[in-house]
Amino acid sequence: MARNIPTDLLRAFVTVVDLGGYTRAAEALGRTQPAISLQIRRLEELLNAKLIASAGRQVALTDAGLALGPYARQLLRINDDILAHFAETELSGWIRVGVPVDFSHAFLLEAIAGFAARHPDVRIEIESLLSQDLRSALAADKLDIAVAILPDGEVPYLVDTTVIEPFWAVGSAAQIDRRAPLPLLRHPDPCEYATRMRAALRRAGRSWRTVLVARDVAGLQTAVRAGLGVTALTPATLLPGMRVGRADEGFPPLAPLRIGLLYKHASLTEAGHGLAQHLLDHIRKDRA
Repeated sequence: MARNIPTDLLRAFVTVVDLGGYTRAAEALGRTQPAISLQIRRLEELLNAKLIASAGRQVALTDAGLALGPYARQLLRINDDILAHFAETELSGWIRVGVPVDFSHAFLLEAIAGFAARHPDVRIEIESLLSQDLRSALAADKLDIAVAILPDGEVPYLVDTTVIEPFWAVGSAAQIDRRAPLPLLRHPDPCEYATRMRAALRRAGRSWRTVLVARDVAGLQTAVRAGLGVTALTPATLLPGMRVGRADEGFPPLAPLRIGLLYKHASLTEAGHGLAQHLLDHIRKDRA
C-alpha cells in the first residue's frame, strides 16, 4: 500500500530549518514548540531516519535531513502552486528579489517587469549580485527570493532547479587561431562559467589566457562583440554581433549549469510565491 507524507510535517521541517529553531518555527506556524517537535518526530518515524541533530539552541541537519531538504521544498512548492491556482485573492505587498549578474540579467528583469505589470499592488525591489552573494543575502534575510547559479553539492533553501546548456560566445567577425592561447573573458572567481571554460580547455589540452575580468555580463558582451576574446554565455545573453563557437574551431563542449530558485518557505508571502513560480517558468522556457 502506498504511503503519503503529510505536507504539514514537511512544512514543519522546512520551517525549523529556515528559521533556525523549533521556537521560531512554532511562532511562525501558530503552533506550540512541543507540537513542532512532535511533527518532526512523526516525520522521522515515517522516513525511518534522524533528520535534525540539535546541539543546544543550534539546529544541524543530518545527512538524511540534507537529502530530504530539496524534496520537501519541491513538494511544498507544488502544494502552494495548487492553492495559488485556485485562489481568487489579489496579490500585494513588497518582494525583495535577487538576480545574478552572470546569468540572463536582462532576461530576468523582463520577467519581473511582466509580473509587476500584471500585479500592480505588488512592489518589487531588485538586487543584482554575483550568485554566491545572492545565496548569502538570502541566508541573511536580505532577500525574499533568489535566482542563482548553483555550485556542486548541497545548497541551502533550494526549492527547484533547471539546467541550462552554456556555449562559447565569439564575436561575429572573429577569426580563431587554434595555435594561440585562447583569450578568455570571465567574471571574477569563483565563477561557475569560468570553472567550466577552464575545465573544458584542460580536457581538450588547449592553452588559454585571461584578458578581461568583469563583474557584469554587459561588460563581457561588449568585449566579445569588440573581438577582444571569448566567453561562455546562455541563449538569453547571446546578442547581435556574436555567434556560437564551433567544435571545428577548437571549442570543447561546456558542462551544463544548474540554475536554482531559492527562498525560505517560512517567510515567503503569497505574492513572493507567485513571483518565484513565474521566474522558474520563465527560465525553463529559455532552455531551448
